[in-house]
Order: sequence, then structure tokens, then C-alpha cells
Amino acid sequence: MDEVATNLYVGTLAEAGDRALLQEAGVDRVISLTHDAPETEYPVSTYAMMDGPRNEQEAFREAVADVIGALERAEAVLVHCSRGASRSPSVAATAVALHEERSIEEAFERIENQRAEFDPHPALVRQAVRVYQSPEQPADGSRRHK
Repeated sequence: MDEVATNLYVGTLAEAGDRALLQEAGVDRVISLTHDAPETEYPVSTYAMMDGPRNEQEAFREAVADVIGALERAEAVLVHCSRGASRSPSVAATAVALHEERSIEEAFERIENQRAEFDPHPALVRQAVRVYQSPEQPADGSRRHK
């Protein structure tokens, strides 16, 4: 598990279930990008995502909005997928770009520099660019990112 921006961690499914690790990092909540939520007592939001072109764009967009919302509330959040190498870095980079008003390229580079396990699927990078270029309001109407 690596802190890739202030209060934003990227990690694996196993790390998301490690109470001691989450406690030590001061994590407040977990955003799961897998089909199975981790066994944890922490609040978890689950977005069933997959690597590759079949991933739902809306799930990606909603996960990014959830991460940004947590950061705006000054909550420490762990974003995880199975290996912490593709889905979670892609969502984290998009959230960093929008939240900190950085370029998407700079945000991906920042995540890569902070995390050894970094191998985003090209289809997820394309989704990240689409969300970055057109940050619409999520389907639940919760927030519009600029």
C-alpha cells in the first residue's frame, strides 16, 4: 500500500483487509474496484470494475467521484483492486488530476513514481482520459467536478 497523494493510498485486495495496516496509515474508508469487497470493518464503497475495454465507464466515473469526495472531506482513502497495479492507479490518477487540477499525464506519472506495482491497462488509461476531459455529474447526481 502506497500513499500516492495526501490522504490517497493505492493498494491490493489483501492490503484492504489488513486492519493493522489501515490503522497505521490512518485510513478512514476503502474504495474497492473488485467484484468482491474486502473483509474489513472500515466503510467500503464497491465499484465492480475489470481491466480491459469491457469495463463500465460509469463505474470508473463514479469511483473517481467517490475518491474526490473523500479527499474534499479530508478523509484518508485506500483505493484498491486485486493487485493494485491497473484499476486502482488509473482511478487514483484521474482523481488526483481533477482534484489537484493537474494534467492527466502528470497525475499518472506521479502515481507511477510513488508505486512500484504500476501497470494500467491501456483501456483504463483511455477511460481515465475521457473522464478527465469530460468530468460529468455521476448518475446519482452527487457532484460535478471541474
